[in-house]
Formats: sequence, structure tokens, C-alpha cells
Amino acid sequence: MVASKKKYCDHCQKDVDAIVIDRQSSYTFKGETFEINERVLQCPCGEDLYDEILDTETMETLTKMYEERVGLSLDDIKSIRNQYGLSMDLFARILGWSKSTIARYETGKYLPDSSHMSVLKRLKDHPEAIDEFYRFNKHKFNEKEQAKINEKLSNTDQHNVEKGLVEALNINYKLHEKTIESGFSSFDLNKLINMILYFSQNGVLKTKLMKLLFYTDFLSYKRNLVSVSGTPYVKLPFGPVPKDHDLLLSSIEKNDLITTNYDAYNEYTLITINSKKEYDPTVFTDEELEILEKVNSHFKGYGSRAISDYSHEEDGWINTEDREIISYDYADVLRLN
Repeated sequence: MVASKKKYCDHCQKDVDAIVIDRQSSYTFKGETFEINERVLQCPCGEDLYDEILDTETMETLTKMYEERVGLSLDDIKSIRNQYGLSMDLFARILGWSKSTIARYETGKYLPDSSHMSVLKRLKDHPEAIDEFYRFNKHKFNEKEQAKINEKLSNTDQHNVEKGLVEALNINYKLHEKTIESGFSSFDLNKLINMILYFSQNGVLKTKLMKLLFYTDFLSYKRNLVSVSGTPYVKLPFGPVPKDHDLLLSSIEKNDLITTNYDAYNEYTLITINSKKEYDPTVFTDEELEILEKVNSHFKGYGSRAISDYSHEEDGWINTEDREIISYDYADVLRLN
């Protein structure tokens, strides 16, 4: 199933049905040369056409490959301080760096030098190593600051349990990223979490929530050739669900973002998911927010049984073997527009 878009071709001087092709390309990025497989929108005449989504996808691929080559991604750098719950000022002083240095690294304006990169890698792989830096610089903090730091660092063990679940989730999903199984997106846990927070603001049954996530990602691919979260979905008896969905919900609950409630109803157990914090709309584009609202509005009156039955009419569910991943190719014939 070849993806296509209606675009204007300057060479042909008319609107054409352009198709998305895969090809190998070579780029020089920040002084480094990379060979990548990119998706390009092309006119039947052979002319490459500009497409913001696909061009952004290529740039994200180059950025990711560059980050992997230097050793730490921007997301890694941002998450290191957050794992301790420390302010930028306290974290910088524990390491003996300036606050502005931390700010430049976390905003991506500068890459860490080799010595700072080594420290950040160590803290990422061994969070407990922060204790050594703190002991060395402890004399620089007053009693109130020391009490606050001690409280934050005492939670490191619990954080490591939570971090382990999140890492397992990332590993499971990243196996499929940038493929048709993930909607040609890099897995974005932050977006997936905020999708869940959005749909569970007023409580939502677990079965229905899984379908709402599926329709959000697949509708995005149908419209824009990329999914929102980069999540692979599998076929289960009650309809499509994110791969390893129980690990997904467990990880989010362990990180105190949702609650799971169990209620007995006749011979059934109803599982309801409730968000514990507001979703962050800034992580989504305007078009992604419109898709979230579209899916939420369309299925507003549906219960778990009704939305499951609705999903059973999708070609993707019908033509996929049980417990296998549903290809985003089927988004082209999704019942939702």
C-alpha cells in the first residue's frame, strides 16, 4: 500500500498525486557524515517535493544519530537532573558547575565537553554516584539546603525501580521505531503518557482507553504519514492495544501519574484509569491536539463494549493474526477520518 499526498509540483506546474518513497541518502551534519534511510515525497515526474513532516523526520533522524555518536541524547541530559528532583541551582552546585552550564546543556544550546559528558554518562548509568559529588561539595550548602538535598537523594532507590520499568518500556517499543509497525515515528514516551492523561482526565475504562490511543495514532498516520507517539499496537480479542500495555500502565502508575481502580460488576471486573495530573498540551502540535479532540469527541458516548465492536470492523484488526503487531498500512482504510 503506497502512501501518497496531493502536492503542487513546480516542475509540472500543477497539483499531482505525489508518493512517498524510501531511499538511501548521505548527509553531513555538524561536521559528521551519516548514511540514512529517509522517506521523501516525490512527483511521478521524479521531482522531490517539499513536505514539512518528512523533512522534519529526516532532521530528527540525523539529530538522533549524532546524539548516539557523541554518547548522550538531549533527552538523556534533560532526564539526569530530573531523576533526583533537584533544582538546576542545587544540581549545578553539587557537581561544582555553574547553573548557566546546566541550562545550556538541558536546552540543547551546547553539547557537554568530554569531561562533563563523562560525568553525565556516569550519573545516567549509576544514579547513586551523585552521593560522591555531594559529599565532596557538601560544605558549600547551608543546613536548610542539606536537609532538602538529603530528602531528595533518599528517594533514589525508589526512583531506580521506577526508572527500570520505564527503561524496559523504551527498549520494547524502540525495537519497532521508524518502521511501519510504529507509524514511522520515534517512540515518544512523553507524548504517550500525555495522551493517556488527556483521555483519563475524568476517568476512563481501560479497554476503551487502549482503543482511544490506537485511533489517535492511526488517524495521525492516515492524515500525516506519521503516528503521534510511535507506539506499536497488537491485536487482542477486545481490539487493538499498545504492545506491552500492562507494562505501560504499570510504569505510569509507579511514577504516580495515574491510579487504577477495580470494581466488581456481576461476573466482570471493571478497570478504570484516572489521571493524577493535568496533561501537557505543549508536547503536541496543533494538528495532534485536533486529532486528540476528534477521537475523544467521536467516541464520547461509547462504552468499552461498543468501541471494541467498532474496532473489530477495522481491516487492520480483521487481517492481523492474534497477538501480532497491526501494520500502520491499514490506517489508509481506517473508519475514522
